[in-house]
Amino acid sequence: MPKSFLLPALLLLAGAPGLEAQTDYYARVGAVGASNLLRDVIVSEITVRQAIAPMVAVGGSMTISPGYRAGLEATFLSGGYHGEQDEEETDLGTLRTGSLLLGLEGPLAASLRWRAGAGALMYWPSEEAGIFLQGGATRFLAGAGADYRRPVLARWDLMASLRYDYHRFTTEELDRRDFAQTQAVSRVSLSVGLARSLR
Repeated sequence: MPKSFLLPALLLLAGAPGLEAQTDYYARVGAVGASNLLRDVIVSEITVRQAIAPMVAVGGSMTISPGYRAGLEATFLSGGYHGEQDEEETDLGTLRTGSLLLGLEGPLAASLRWRAGAGALMYWPSEEAGIFLQGGATRFLAGAGADYRRPVLARWDLMASLRYDYHRFTTEELDRRDFAQTQAVSRVSLSVGLARSLR
């Protein structure tokens, strides 16, 4: 794991007394939809795509200036993926992904906050086959989104989140097969959860 991610993660998890009043934690569950992992045309069009998958996210942040915070968010999802050729769909098994995003957040309106960040996305296929014959892949990830929060308990808020992220996809097996270009992959997620109040 890159050293740039370790220091914020350790500070957030440690909950040092000097930062305790400034920390914010949350957990969310939801679903993620993604564009094609692979699209190629030889005789006919071939695509590989993940199905809409359930996800869980956890994160934390620290105040860096009034109204603005820096934090770390981890997400995990697991779902099926499939290939399609000549309108025939083939189940390719289960594909899990995990991501770690270091980001910033700030105010949009009374109950809305924006987020933006960068990090890494890891692919873990259930079987080393097809485009993952040489194993999974780790890619650079950029993301943005918005959170809506409303108090529900004395120290906790209900949190609804919309996220978009982007990465370029390839694997060692695709490189071995001389696929020269990476595939642009966009993902969108909707989730709800609980967060410790910013107050």
